[in-house]
Amino acid sequence: MPKKSNVYYDKETKTYYSVASLGFDKITGKRMQKKKRGFKTQKEAKDWHTETMAKHSKKAITNGIKLTFKMFLDNYYIPHYEKTVSARTFYTFSSNLKRLAYFYDMKIVDIKPIHVGYWQTELLKEELSNTYVRLLHGTLVSIFNFALKLEVIYENSATKLGNVSKKRQEVDFWTVEEFQTFISSFDLNKYKERLYYTAFTLFFMTGLRKSELQALTWQDIDFSDNSLMVNKSLYYKSKNDWIINPTKTITGIRKIYLDKTTVKILSDWEKWQKVENNDFVFSQKGSPMSPTSFQYMLKKHCELVNVKPIRIHALRHSHASLLLSLGMNDLELQNRLGHTNISTTLGTYSHLRPTAMKEVADKLDGILSIK
Repeated sequence: MPKKSNVYYDKETKTYYSVASLGFDKITGKRMQKKKRGFKTQKEAKDWHTETMAKHSKKAITNGIKLTFKMFLDNYYIPHYEKTVSARTFYTFSSNLKRLAYFYDMKIVDIKPIHVGYWQTELLKEELSNTYVRLLHGTLVSIFNFALKLEVIYENSATKLGNVSKKRQEVDFWTVEEFQTFISSFDLNKYKERLYYTAFTLFFMTGLRKSELQALTWQDIDFSDNSLMVNKSLYYKSKNDWIINPTKTITGIRKIYLDKTTVKILSDWEKWQKVENNDFVFSQKGSPMSPTSFQYMLKKHCELVNVKPIRIHALRHSHASLLLSLGMNDLELQNRLGHTNISTTLGTYSHLRPTAMKEVADKLDGILSIK
């Protein structure tokens, strides 16, 4: 006889039992279940499960009729989500919640695809980036999925409508010449200038993420091996409030080999930085670097030498562009940048090699011998 879902056989009593999942407790976040044993047949156990779930669903949806989106967010989703993500991810999520205010006073069971569509349109009217609107939609999908799991709603209106279309984002980056012009504007006789000179060089020559560079300690630098180890990231709120986290993914942990020039720049900086007696490679009076300080100094020095300003993350793109121009393949680039999937690498940087397909065709010349 085929096994029925949610029905189990007890070998000791030689009877069947069933387990009904009733969602999660709003206070503890723990799964709530109802179990009954002693059924003589699978059918009896299955009938009990069906009846129990029907009663619970009716009660949950009735409660959902009284529940606004904001009430569900505050009392159910946020307490659950905060326990499952890093402090940095939760901070980003919290800062995005204001974009969901359109739904706050609506009953969660009344939110339909037409409402989600209107919300998307209004966001795009604000000239928010396509990528950001897609991210917000993903947040809404997650919230509704959790409501589905708790059986407060019976369909996900955000999933039903779908996300806004994805647009290719142009990758901004500097050429080697632009970076050299920019970096030449720093006065290496001044402590603060040398600090940023070293940091920007490391960004450009390694492709480190900002949070990875902020977390670097001297123990991560191996001068005998000309390498550095990426094994953590830093979440910064203020000079007195910051957290060291593991890298976001396993592939984020990686060893990066350095060129001799970058090693020399780091070695020189170590001698200067010992004055502060601090373990962070880059710090301000013993505290990690503020992420906004990098962007401020970049903009300031761009203006000094008339170089187009870019975001700090674009230095990572600049490194990728440099490596591609030197002939590095996609898998090697993925490993150096710490991407989880090769698709991320290809999707972001493949267009930086417009001649790649022609090069492939040229290499295929002469492979076949046709009479």
